[in-house]
Amino acid sequence: MKSRAKSRSSPPTGLLQQGRESFRNKAWGAAFSQLSAADDESPLDPEYLVELAQAALLIGKEAEGTEFLARAHQGFMTRGDTLPAVRCAFWLGFTSLLNGEVAKASGWLSRAARLIDGCPACVEHGYLLLPTGYRSFREGSAVTAQAAFEQAAAIGGRFGDKDLVTLGLQGQGRCLIRQGEIAQGLALLDEAMVAVTAGEVSALNAGGVYCSVLDACGEIFDLQRAREWTSALEKWCASQPDIVPYRGHCLVRRAELLLLHGNWPDALQEAQRASKLFSHPVPKHSAGPAYYQVGEIQRLRGRFAEAEAAYQQASQWQSSPGPGLARLRLAQGQVDAANATIRRMAEEDRETGARARILEAYVEIVLAGNDVTSARTASDELAEIAAQHVIPFLRALSCRAIGAVLLAEGDARNALVELRHSWSVWSELQAPYEAARVHCHL
Repeated sequence: MKSRAKSRSSPPTGLLQQGRESFRNKAWGAAFSQLSAADDESPLDPEYLVELAQAALLIGKEAEGTEFLARAHQGFMTRGDTLPAVRCAFWLGFTSLLNGEVAKASGWLSRAARLIDGCPACVEHGYLLLPTGYRSFREGSAVTAQAAFEQAAAIGGRFGDKDLVTLGLQGQGRCLIRQGEIAQGLALLDEAMVAVTAGEVSALNAGGVYCSVLDACGEIFDLQRAREWTSALEKWCASQPDIVPYRGHCLVRRAELLLLHGNWPDALQEAQRASKLFSHPVPKHSAGPAYYQVGEIQRLRGRFAEAEAAYQQASQWQSSPGPGLARLRLAQGQVDAANATIRRMAEEDRETGARARILEAYVEIVLAGNDVTSARTASDELAEIAAQHVIPFLRALSCRAIGAVLLAEGDARNALVELRHSWSVWSELQAPYEAARVHCHL
């Protein structure tokens, strides 16, 4: 988030100068306090309000950040600085869109579009393509979204705006992955991350790109990249102790990796910390994955009441958070309820990454209900997904599911081959619990 206004204000002095220095040093808490105090002494000019807004957002004061940004917008409008006013309106709209505030987002983005209508070519035109890409991606139209992100990145390149280029690259990468072009998508995500780790991208956008790339890694089960970029995000957050918004995302990813590697106590601690961060002071959609992770860990620990509560919390934010609740019903001996839940999920969720996990749980649950035919159909679909995407995690899931179905069909010889391969991959991935689950079939 940058202001392109030409400075029309007096040189900063006193608290304002201190606040701007703290801002440049990424001391966000100090910058917020000092710039707020300066604003109390004398209302800040809009370009300084933009910095105050960013500092507020980075320390988790979203309401205050929005208020300062709206004031900056009005200040630019009063001065006749249309383009920085457009930039403020864009960020107010795009932030609202990311938070699920559809009406507010529509209002600000419509204002930005109206203000820029008829203006000569400028980088702001590129920024206004990002909501189009985001909406299309969320609605399942990856091709349309990719075109918008490509155009945005091209405009960013033309005007030398690293933030816009990087946001466009990560958007394209996510779209390509959704279209099955995983290698190409990952290459663009890695390129976006190079700009982030090199410090070429502003803090607010850098954090967003980190989180988006980690989501992509989780979507395609790229554990190596997930570990690498989670570690990078941890270091990035540690270098800015005051930063708040991205810590929760980092904690969720850490919890997932710790759970996979068998460190359940630490995984639970990280997931619970994430759920608290996302729930206060204002609950956010990202609370869904955090609560779901708490539910997964509690289910595996046999704490069924706590798992149930966590899954219910997750369901408030996600229509289909994952197969955990169905597996909980199975663990509770409620086979019919488990079957009904997992079959509904299989009908509704078609996104590849989520579907792979659902299909693997589907096989386990319908076999518990002696429906071998349905289990075979699900394991065949999972095998197709694993064949299309050469990812060890998917291969391990698929082989375990196929092995279980073969055993149910009475083909122990071929089942042993699949199960041994699954166990080998889980061992290589350092996933002791998943490997142990394979042994239950042997």
